Amino acid sequence: MRHALWALGGAPHEHRSDSLSFGGRKVPRTFRRSTSPFRNLERDADTDWTLRYEALCSHYAMAPSRNNRGVAHENGAIEGPHGHLKRAIADALLLRGTPDFGDLAAYRRFLDEFCGRRNAHNRKRIDAERAVLQPLPARRTTDGEETHVTVTSSGGFILRRVFYTVPSRLIGHRLRVRLHDDRLDLYLGATHLLTLPRGRGYGDGRCCHVVDYRHVIHALRRKPFRRRRTFGSTALPGLVYRDQLFPRDAYRQLYEAAMAALPEKAACKLTVDILALAHERGCEAELATLITGILAAGALPDMAALRERFSPDPATLPNITVLISPLERLQRPPGCRADGRSRMTASDPIDAARLNLLLNELRLPAIKHLWSAFTERADKEGWPAARLLAALAEHEIAERGQRRIERHLAEARLPPGKTLSGFNFDAVPTISKARVMALVAGDSWLETGANLILFGPPGGGKTHLAAAIGLGLIENGWRVLFTRTTDLVQKLQVARRELALEAAIARLDKYQLIILDDLAYVTKDQPETSVLFELISARYERRSIAITANQPFGDWNRIFPDPAMTLAAVDRLVHHSTILELNVESYRRREAIDHQRGPGRPASRATLKTQAD
Repeated sequence: MRHALWALGGAPHEHRSDSLSFGGRKVPRTFRRSTSPFRNLERDADTDWTLRYEALCSHYAMAPSRNNRGVAHENGAIEGPHGHLKRAIADALLLRGTPDFGDLAAYRRFLDEFCGRRNAHNRKRIDAERAVLQPLPARRTTDGEETHVTVTSSGGFILRRVFYTVPSRLIGHRLRVRLHDDRLDLYLGATHLLTLPRGRGYGDGRCCHVVDYRHVIHALRRKPFRRRRTFGSTALPGLVYRDQLFPRDAYRQLYEAAMAALPEKAACKLTVDILALAHERGCEAELATLITGILAAGALPDMAALRERFSPDPATLPNITVLISPLERLQRPPGCRADGRSRMTASDPIDAARLNLLLNELRLPAIKHLWSAFTERADKEGWPAARLLAALAEHEIAERGQRRIERHLAEARLPPGKTLSGFNFDAVPTISKARVMALVAGDSWLETGANLILFGPPGGGKTHLAAAIGLGLIENGWRVLFTRTTDLVQKLQVARRELALEAAIARLDKYQLIILDDLAYVTKDQPETSVLFELISARYERRSIAITANQPFGDWNRIFPDPAMTLAAVDRLVHHSTILELNVESYRRREAIDHQRGPGRPASRATLKTQAD
């Protein structure tokens, strides 16, 4: 729908949807809203889809509505043309002669051209509708879901029964993954790392694999084959994703031909060396064509001949002639060749010390720490200079993202131990985990300056939940400040006395979210409440505020002395806000009662007397 709105150049005032269901399941509806576009879902899934749908309609200023029950033509007016379009596409594929396409992009171009020709007949009606459409916002909404994964020691991660490989430098890092229909975007904090094609798991529960041979070829090159006494061969023959490792069918045919003609160890080494050559020289397609011809002739490729053919052409390298006078030759330092180029290696202490100083000046600590090991590896494996530079730059970006998260965690001052995994959602039935996870994503509400309000009695988990949401937002690249409301108010009072209140509030703009804990404990004092009101007004529709309070809005007259100020503050906080109510018994009180009672005697050993008591 997002692409359709931008193709039209505007958004309608109302968006109508049907009450959809998945797979024809006839299960009771556990959660219902008038704007919910889905039916027959579990509570968490229904809440998640509903919140995303409401956020989409809110972003494009569309009023959500739903078809009337029992009025068949409302659905038929949409489903009928949809069926006609599907049949017309099937006819166009028959006329084309084949339904096969080289890639997904080619199929999408075919659909765009076909739909454009059909829509040309309705151009006048579409132009008439465009005249009454609303203008589009300045940016698009973010499509796709978000989740977090940790890269394991195997150099990949499993997401929805699909194993994905990533560069080995990301092992141990926690990545943010944005799932789209055809791809996965990987982020470290707020830094985009790479994009992977999306895989689909098998229906029988088996795990499929999305493998890029460039991510694992160096590990395979060190040990292409290894035999164990108990479990047989490992490495390349034992890889569960060996079939997905080969980038083209020619490489798979090479492996099968080599295994049939050579000993197993030699066949594995030949296959891995050719894959490494394709990666290092960037000749994957040309090498595959050459391999196909060699195999068709009934022979196997000669590795030495391939290396010589795909070696860098000296004619393409820059040829720099340096003329050195006899005086310069005498003044030339030791270790320098006659052409002026240095014979010093990466391990030379003079060059290493100078390079470390330069990297310190450029503020590149990760490259300073890694360049020596990477250059040694590049010399051994024959890396091109561009690949070495790209590997060092990617490590620097990843380390910067990690340091940024650590720095934001330190400045956020979150209470320790408050995480979403430690929050007991079962004890708070009024809070949906899917709704909280949607808040942690943060894209839709933090960018618009929306607020978050958590109500509940003392000990109900408001502070824990607010701090856990703040921690999740920091891991996603946002800046958060957690503070008690009284502490922040006192600091703003001092700034007012020093005539620096405006500057102090402006400094807080660097935080996309400020969590004000225990708002109700602010004393009813005119100077305190006035600076709090100015903070709320300054961040209204610009930056977000999260508030925890144990009193409803009706009792906020105890906080603000002026009823008009109370009404204005509540109005600004409630507008564009999400309200979570934690109306449960105090967790601290329950824990104290359980501790006072003790574990007690097991029921199986209870006597008649103890049961009577």
